[in-house]
Parts: sequence; C-alpha cells; structure tokens
Amino acid sequence: RHCPASSMADVAPVTQKPAGLGMAYGALATMLVVPQFIFIHPYLHLLIMAPLLVWIGSMAALIESQKAPGESQVETVSKKDAMQFPLFGSAMLFGLYIVVKLVSKEYINALLSCYFALMGSVGLFGFASEPVNEAFGTQSMARFTRSIQWKLWKKEKSDDDALHLDFNAVDVLVFVCSTAVSVSYAITKTWWLNNMLGVAFSIEGIKMITLGSYVIGCMLLAGLFFYDIFWVFGTEVMVAVAKGINAPIKILFPKALGVKPVPCSMLGLGDIVVPGIFIAMMLRFDAHQRLSSQPYFYAQLVAYTLGLFATVAIMHLFDSAQPALLYLVPACIGASLAVALCRGELKQMITYSVEKPKEAAGEEPKKEQ
Repeated sequence: RHCPASSMADVAPVTQKPAGLGMAYGALATMLVVPQFIFIHPYLHLLIMAPLLVWIGSMAALIESQKAPGESQVETVSKKDAMQFPLFGSAMLFGLYIVVKLVSKEYINALLSCYFALMGSVGLFGFASEPVNEAFGTQSMARFTRSIQWKLWKKEKSDDDALHLDFNAVDVLVFVCSTAVSVSYAITKTWWLNNMLGVAFSIEGIKMITLGSYVIGCMLLAGLFFYDIFWVFGTEVMVAVAKGINAPIKILFPKALGVKPVPCSMLGLGDIVVPGIFIAMMLRFDAHQRLSSQPYFYAQLVAYTLGLFATVAIMHLFDSAQPALLYLVPACIGASLAVALCRGELKQMITYSVEKPKEAAGEEPKKEQ
C-alpha cells in the first residue's frame, strides 16, 4: 500500500476535479455576497471563511502539482527558505512599522493603492479564470497566444524572457472585471472588495507554494510560531502595521452593518496561507499513500478549525489581539503526528519529500515540473 516518498511523479494523476469543488466555490461566492446584506457574527464568519479558503486552496494545489511537466509554475520551499523566512519576514515587518510611524498614512495608502490595483488585477484573474471557464463550459473556446518582450533594456531578446499569454474571450472579460474590482478597491477601500482580493491572494498562495518535505513544513511552521508570538505579544509592531496599512493583506469580518465606517474584525492572510500550504502538503501525502478517504487532510482541516476557534475564544475572553499561529501551529503539527501514529505511518510521513536530490542538498529550488 505504501509508496516511496521521493517525488511528485509518484502521486497518482488526477483524472477529474475533486468532488465538491464547484460547491465550495459557490459557498465562497455566497460568503462574499451575503454578509453585505445580512449580518453574520464576525466569529462565525471567520470560522466559515478561513477553513473554506484552505479547503479550496488545498484542492487547487493538488491539481496544480499533478499537471503535466512544463505546465505547473509551483514554487517549492526549500530548507534554506524555511530557515530564512522568519528572519526576512521580521525585517520586512519592522521596516513597514518604521514607515507607518514616520510617513503620513495618506502617502502610504496612496502608494499601496496603486500597487494593489495592479497586483489585484493579476491575482484576481489567476484565481477566477479557471473556475469561470469551467462554470460556463468555455474551456474549448478558440484561444489566442501572444508573447511580449517586456525586458526592453536587453539588447539581445530571448524567448525565456518573454511574457507568454494564452487566453480566450472569456479570459479577457474576467481580466476586465478583475481590473474593475481592483481599481474600485483602490478608490473606495470597501471591506467586501478587500475580501475579494484577499480571497484571491489566499487561494493562489496555497495553490502556487509547495513545501519541499514534511520536515521543511514543520521547520517553517515552528519558525513562524515564534515569529508571531514575539511580534504580537512582545511588541506593538504587528498590530500597528495591521491597523496602519489599509491593504488587502487581511480578511475583514464586519461587526455591524449600516454604519460608516464599518467596524471589522480581521484575520491576516498569513494565518490562512501558512497553515494552508502545510495542510495542502498533507493532502498530497494522502494522494501519495493512495488514501482515498484523505485522513491526514481532513484531520488537518478539523485541527485548523479548532485552532481558529481557540484563537477567537482567547481573544474574546481577554479582549486583546492574539497571534493565531500560537494555536494553529501546534494544532496542525499535532494532528499530523496523531494520525500518523494511529495509522502506523510515522516513518513514511516524516520522510515524505518532493524535493529533487540537488534541492535537498541545499541548492536553489527550481519550479516544480
């Protein structure tokens, strides 16, 4: 039953979309629209949205990882990346804190508005294009290909440097709508437009980033566990940056409707994407082990939801911001170890890896093929 934990090529190919993926997208659309008109308690809103995003992102990641060679653009996190991430993240966070303290909020938000108007268009298009084409059955429409040499400063042009576009008429419409949403958010800063962009960034992040191995996943989560605790409990930095920067780097949950400005609770995208890429890896491990019931994945999803519940409960009890990873990291790692011990598969899980030999030896990781 067990298979060698060596590479993504060992995983059984996906022959159809995961069951329930269409319903999950429908539920997500509902949770983006309904709360604009019907009040949903922010705690319940959070406990529905975050696990739903992780479920969709994980399924999308599984499909992406099993595409034909040359089609996938997934980035693999190496051991070196996992060790450096908390350090680079801390440097970036503290830099943003200095900027928030020294520069007028109006200037910061104007710059971020321009940036996210561009990035939001790309991110929202990447998220919405495939589901929209599938929903309307337009995958077989005539497609157009274009190559754009955008590195104008280079004298010698290379095909590797070109931006290759492959699209149909529906993709054009989706991109126009994505741009309209991004520009509208940049102008209005409406909470539900923020959430549309945050949802796209979350799912694309889980989908396009994969962990090199189980051990690397544990290293990354452990490093960010202490990172989150220090910057939330040890300083005012994390909270100051989250409140000082008005950008779609968080999902917002309204505390009331019909008032201006709308008061909101928030959950940072990192608290969705970081555990999400670990949970997506456990879904791939289920596929690697040929486990159709996906026990590791669903144990992770339950543990993630319980970790969020603990975060919300402690936050409500003490009426103060909480580092969500303080509860999510032990929940996710603990659930994976518990399932592996119960199934007698601890060795297979700990040695599970998708890294190529050169990457495992410490060289720069390459895009997954």
